[in-house]
Amino acid sequence: MPQDRLAALQAAVSRHCPEKVTHTAFDFLTLYRTGTVTDPVLVVYEPRIYIVVQGQKILHLHDQPLPYGEGEYLISTLDLPVSGQITRASAERPYLALCISFSSTEMEQLLRESQSALSRQARKLTLRKENSSPISAMGVSRITDDLLDALLRLVGLLARNSDQKFLAQLYKKELLYLFLHGQQGHVLQETAHLQSDLSRINRAIIHLRHHFQERFEIGTLVKIAGMGQSSFYKRFGELTGMTPLQYRTKLRLQEARRLMVHEEMSAASAGFQVGYDSPSQFSREYRKTFARPPQADLQHIRRMGVDAYTAQHEDVWF
Repeated sequence: MPQDRLAALQAAVSRHCPEKVTHTAFDFLTLYRTGTVTDPVLVVYEPRIYIVVQGQKILHLHDQPLPYGEGEYLISTLDLPVSGQITRASAERPYLALCISFSSTEMEQLLRESQSALSRQARKLTLRKENSSPISAMGVSRITDDLLDALLRLVGLLARNSDQKFLAQLYKKELLYLFLHGQQGHVLQETAHLQSDLSRINRAIIHLRHHFQERFEIGTLVKIAGMGQSSFYKRFGELTGMTPLQYRTKLRLQEARRLMVHEEMSAASAGFQVGYDSPSQFSREYRKTFARPPQADLQHIRRMGVDAYTAQHEDVWF
């Protein structure tokens, strides 16, 4: 990767992102920066393309580490609860990143309009060889020269006053095309097909995210996905790195922590609110996830300052 072009992209992102989070004039593009490393924070990564321009961070997918940093991009195709931590950042050389959102409809249209130079099987072999993720719905790859050039053109549009949004949509289409035919292209293809395993699991995950406080039978999720039970369990684990119950636990604990910090709810009430009948089970699982029991964790956050804690959530979201 030519260092001069990477340096140009770093300068452009830094110039257009003076604060922690910048929602740009393009609704699909968000810029991020932070000048400090962060503690691990549990967040949910939505389907997006995340590109680190400068610095480094690490995600933990159900205790499996996934580092990615300068000159790398991460594609997430499902809503995944992960622990995120920025591990390389300073005031002199801040962590810089950008996020590109996309929809399954966009991918479907792009697939109809384009023909791949690589076969589906070739893309699968490339992914197995180079994707460093322990799960198949999220992976890290190096930015290619073509991607770097396209990103430079897109960010460069932010300095222009005319035809920004029209050209931005064209540049976005170019970027999605390049990602679609890159190392993780076959995963993006799966998002465009309603009957793919990824789309089926995603429907179950959407239901789980809306009903995680409730008791549920695994058969409900299997029915929503429209799969056999054994294949549902197998594909859910391959795509998320978790069982459905482990996924639900992550969502429950994240919401309980939010209730304690921002709603000033007691640990017992927060645990009950998110679906726990047993305070001891809630405390045990909370400590396993956040390394401290609920009350000690709340005291730690208050010592840090709620504003600082909230800022860290914004930082590690990307």
